[in-house]
Amino acid sequence: MTLGFTEEQAQRMMNTRRVLPIVENRKAPCMDARKLWERIGEPHGRFDKWVEYHIKPLLNHDNGFAEVSAKVTQGKTGRPRIDYTLSRNIAAHLAMMANTPEGRDVRDYFLDMEDLALRLTKRLPVRVATLVSTDNDLTHHCYRKAAEEAKRGQFPVWRFKAVASEWEKAIKSIVAEVLTGHPARHWRQAIGGNRGIRDILNDEDLILYSRCYDTAVTLFRAGFTDMDKLKAILLESFGGRINPADYGFAANDAIEEAA
Repeated sequence: MTLGFTEEQAQRMMNTRRVLPIVENRKAPCMDARKLWERIGEPHGRFDKWVEYHIKPLLNHDNGFAEVSAKVTQGKTGRPRIDYTLSRNIAAHLAMMANTPEGRDVRDYFLDMEDLALRLTKRLPVRVATLVSTDNDLTHHCYRKAAEEAKRGQFPVWRFKAVASEWEKAIKSIVAEVLTGHPARHWRQAIGGNRGIRDILNDEDLILYSRCYDTAVTLFRAGFTDMDKLKAILLESFGGRINPADYGFAANDAIEEAA
């Protein structure tokens, strides 16, 4: 849901991770070749034929894939056999070459990963540059304004940091509520895992959130410190623009789950 994958793609990812588990060193021999052969649909029908066609050439020619180890062991019949251990890199290459349904799933998996990488590059400028910049701008202004009001005697000086933090949280919560109908705290509690609404928005909605957030901060800096008035202005342009149902929540789920 968070990354925009279909149920079929998500299932394919889980299946491929079973075939090609993540390891710390992708170039060290660590994967049993026979188990890999079984998991990718037993291409060529026989393990020895598959080895002859795909693995032995790697042993005979150092073409950059010197990540295979061979060991003579005793087979089930008592006869000696050669067992091969492959690096994850080699295993991934061989899995993608398999002319089987399982091999096709592995190839599709890596295409899914390419698609994910492309989408993440589109999200990063918004998430990292725009949102972080707005976060910093809001924090700076809240602290400066709180310090000024503390000096004027609006509240004790020792409370200025707490007041600044309260303003910052209030503005972020208003942005979430204006866009979705639910304050930020309800999204955090409903989603769980210390994540908030910004962590699950798709590309289009993340851009919309960024625009609303930037507008809210601009208004606050311009003197709109009454949160009710600030919210009313934002509602005119951004009210209800993000549908909670797009993220697995019915109209009232975020509030009900957080209650």
